[in-house]
Amino acid sequence: MNKRTNTLIRITPIEYREFAEIAKACGMVLRLFDQPAEIIGLRSGIDASVIDATSDAVVGSLVEPPSLLLCTMIDAGGIRRRAQSRYECDLAQLKDAEMYRFWLHHEIGHGADNYCPLSFQLSPAAADPAFRRDILNRIDQANEILADRWAWAQVCDRPMPLTECGRRDQDAIEAEIQYLDQVTGGRKNYAKRPFPHVRPGPYHAVPLRMLARENAHVWIGPDISSTVMQRAREYEARAMENPQHQLPERLIGRMTARPPFKAGRSAPVLREAA
Repeated sequence: MNKRTNTLIRITPIEYREFAEIAKACGMVLRLFDQPAEIIGLRSGIDASVIDATSDAVVGSLVEPPSLLLCTMIDAGGIRRRAQSRYECDLAQLKDAEMYRFWLHHEIGHGADNYCPLSFQLSPAAADPAFRRDILNRIDQANEILADRWAWAQVCDRPMPLTECGRRDQDAIEAEIQYLDQVTGGRKNYAKRPFPHVRPGPYHAVPLRMLARENAHVWIGPDISSTVMQRAREYEARAMENPQHQLPERLIGRMTARPPFKAGRSAPVLREAA
């Protein structure tokens, strides 16, 4: 439980079912993906989900809730090797047993303690295009720091370790957050809002793309309706006719390194480690 290795860590069906319930409590559904993207977790748009995976009903059987995606495998060694490029949180200090839970709560943190770019864009402060672009870029990067802080607080029972950048730039990071608080009106918490038909229980609000897996019974449970699984596989086949319209497939190969973190105008510019 306390090991820190450079191995490949795979999510288990037991973990999936536990994490799915955590996501549902935050108004989201959890889906796994296998693609070799440089992505571990993703708070995406919506995922078509079955309200009750044990029912053969067709009419009124689906809901489209917000979704949270996790990769089926984590390269712990890769995470540790790249840890110092993170703005603040030293992910190399995560124990193997904390890896998946950290990424789950990181994505939840994007809804629980983040600035809302849309709210800012609808405010009078966003009228100037150059100012709007600058603030939106800074919101994106500040949100990553805040999501890391949220996840560490939920998962780990010790102070969050800092990267070299994090230690060097603590004052600038805090100045940036204070600046964005003033510009945006503060962070939002959308993680406690219930979503219609997203209820606890392994067979409720199950993403169709989870039900389309060949081993869906292993991940979800033995009482899945065979009719529902067939419909899910037909849905998946149609969806994958154009994978560039699907997440995370459309992000594969498009991930780039983060730009330098731009602090508030009165604070020094933050730069990630090389």
